[in-house]
Order: sequence, then C-alpha cells, then structure tokens
Amino acid sequence: MAWLLLAGVALLLGAAVAAGGLLRRSVVLDLVSLWPGWIVTAGVLLIYRRVSHMRQRFPGYGLGPALPYSLMGWLVVALSLHMVGWETLPSSADRLEGPAVTDRIARTAIDVRLDGALVVNAGAEFLYEVSSLASAGAVAPPRGEELLTGDDLEVRLREGPEAGWFGSGGWNLALNPGRGWSLAVAAAEVEADLRDLSLGSLRVEADGVIRLGAARGDVAASLTGDLVVEVPAEVSVDVSGPATVGSGWEPTDTGRRYLGDGAGRYLIEVDPGSDVVVNQV
Repeated sequence: MAWLLLAGVALLLGAAVAAGGLLRRSVVLDLVSLWPGWIVTAGVLLIYRRVSHMRQRFPGYGLGPALPYSLMGWLVVALSLHMVGWETLPSSADRLEGPAVTDRIARTAIDVRLDGALVVNAGAEFLYEVSSLASAGAVAPPRGEELLTGDDLEVRLREGPEAGWFGSGGWNLALNPGRGWSLAVAAAEVEADLRDLSLGSLRVEADGVIRLGAARGDVAASLTGDLVVEVPAEVSVDVSGPATVGSGWEPTDTGRRYLGDGAGRYLIEVDPGSDVVVNQV
C-alpha cells in the first residue's frame, strides 16, 4: 500500500507538470538534483533492515513502509523548496541580478517587456532582481541589457530566445528602494507595489493593479489597459483621459484633479480605450 501511494503521488506530480499551468517543468530538475538524499535514505533503511532482520509489514511498526514513505517525504521537500524558490536549486538558475547599489548610480530607468504576468515590489538587495514565477507558462527566462551613461543606468529586460525547462507564467521583479526609478512595463498582467519606491516616471501597458506611494515632485504616469491604481489620500493627482475617480475631485479641461496635502503629485495620462480606476487609500 505504501508503494502504491508513492506511485500515486509521483503520477499526480507528473500530471501537474504535463498539464502545463500547475507546475513548471523545472520542478523535475529540482527532484533529480536531490538524488543524494534519495540514495542515502534508501541505503540507510535497507542496511538497518538487513542488520536488524526485521520483517514486519504495514500496519505494524517495522521498516516495510518506511522506505516508500521516506521517498515520499523527499518528494514533498523538493516540491516545497521549488515553490518557495530556493536559490540553490536548478530551477533558480534563470534568476537575474543587477549590480550592487553604489553611489555611482543615481537614477535608474528600467524597461520591462514580456508576454506574461509581472509582479513588482521594492525588496531587492541588489539594484534589481528578476526571477520566474512559480506558475507554469510559455514565458522565457529574462535577459538583461544595461547601459550606463554618467550617473544614470538604463536597464532593458526581455524574454530569452526560448522557454525550455524554465518556462513560467511571468516574472517577479524586485527593485532597490534606495535609488530613484523610471519604470516602464509592457505585459499581459501586472501587480505592482511601488509604495516604497521613489518614482521619476511611470509607464504601464497591461491589466492589473498598481499601488503608488508618496510622490516626490511631479511624477508623470502613462497608463494603458484595464488598471486599478491605488494612491494615498494625501497625495495630489491630476488625471487626463478616461478614468473613474471617487468624491472630492474637481473637473479640468482634460479630466479630473484632486488636491491633497502632500508636496508632490501624480500626473496620470490615460490612453483612450483604457479602463482605469483611481482609488484613494
């Protein structure tokens, strides 16, 4: 029964990979990479069984089911490490890291283009860090191009030539909050938490959610797609183009304006045909 259960779990895992949407194919590489643990566990149990001459079977307390249950435990461990993105696994080989944060780089412009989903946050130790999402898909791992001009760095992130074993549903992009950013995104979906970033400009072509923080000066934002934009209630916002806003806004020649108590403001330009909702939080 224990061996049948192990076989069933292995079949379910294989079906999840073959289904294309549940697990990335790179989980297979992670399972294979843990082969020393499989062999050592099996060897220890078999040697102990031979020495002790134990022959008890399930549902007793012998080593009959111990080996398949131990191997099943390695399956669970490998799958868990794969889902959390443990950096030493083969599935993390497509991770891309930018340069270290130095005073030489004052402001960074980053342009990201992909056919899948993009998750953006402000948790990078390096200047920027990109990794594939855990979900399966046809998005290839990222390739980066950097151009340094004086104190300004321009970064372009694009999909590689083929997805191969590392295809995913998209990327996770982490940016360092210690530098100013000009961010441009073109993706199928976006979930961007930019509250801890200092933005100089923002351009998004995608559907999804954008969370903004305090504005430092006038920050131009160009938006295209079905987007929900969350802005702090104390920040001034000037929207031009079609957008849905709440109460307390005044009409302008090009759209709507909200006057907050903060020093900075967002100048949001909505592309015609887009559906943008601005929520104050």
